[in-house]
Amino acid sequence: MVPVLPGTHSDRRTPQGLSYSTLPHIINAGGQYLYCRTWEAGQNPRALLFVSHGLGSHCGVLGPILAQLLNSHGFLVFSHDHVGHGQSEGKRVYVEDFRPLARDLLQHVDMMVDKYPGVPVFLFGHSMGGAVAFTASCQRPGFFRGMVLTAPCIENSYTKADILRWTLMWTVAYILPNMSIGPSHTAGLTKDIGKAKKYAEDPLVFQEDYRLYSSCLFLHAVRTCEGLLPSVDCPFLVMHGEDDGHCDISGSWKLYQQARGTDKELKTYPNCRHVLLLETPEDVEKIKQDILDWYLARVDPDKSVT
Repeated sequence: MVPVLPGTHSDRRTPQGLSYSTLPHIINAGGQYLYCRTWEAGQNPRALLFVSHGLGSHCGVLGPILAQLLNSHGFLVFSHDHVGHGQSEGKRVYVEDFRPLARDLLQHVDMMVDKYPGVPVFLFGHSMGGAVAFTASCQRPGFFRGMVLTAPCIENSYTKADILRWTLMWTVAYILPNMSIGPSHTAGLTKDIGKAKKYAEDPLVFQEDYRLYSSCLFLHAVRTCEGLLPSVDCPFLVMHGEDDGHCDISGSWKLYQQARGTDKELKTYPNCRHVLLLETPEDVEKIKQDILDWYLARVDPDKSVT
């Protein structure tokens, strides 16, 4: 993968019509241009953190929040918009397999590791991005120092459907692949009305209707990645809102119970919904502290949390 900085010649444009020559981007193994961002932590970072965002979202939602939390503690935070999301190329929100997204994640991480050799690498993944993160960790056993996963997309009411319902969904999807199943689900992400409104109006967030066939493909990817849970040995903290209506908390419990690693922890948050870092200020304060404490305890295990 080749990192490209603004000013480099390129005639490729983002889905929004901006020239990639004016934007920081990377070129993945498939030749697709992915918009990327980096939040620096000084010349000598003590840790690297890749942020993997969720379905329909982009790296500019949670990336700045985590950078504000962690930059002052020496964490360089970096991310990119997954293929088909935000300002990256690709068919919009078309995800049939998490492995290509994990491949892009690993390529971006390798680029940063080359620049900062010997610096420990951590992951943060939300929702779909959580599944991408633990998929990547399974492909590189022992490589990552740890990962924090918020509301990882492992299970929901559709993936838990019985064989009759699942067969019916696929049958209809083959007959009517472009049938709308409703607008993108920005409702129920947080109980903070102001943040929910801002997210729903974000032009880089997917605003169109989801289609039945592509949704079935995504659900199949979710069901497939569930088979990886027993292989997860990367240290992790999984965090889940108890009122999450998008990704079932049962999936986080499965990850905690089935992962073969021994350094694992599950925290649940009463009265919180899907995007924990967009919750009300009193909840976010606690959530941020839990994230910070967990990362700091593993970047310098011999030092106390500051």
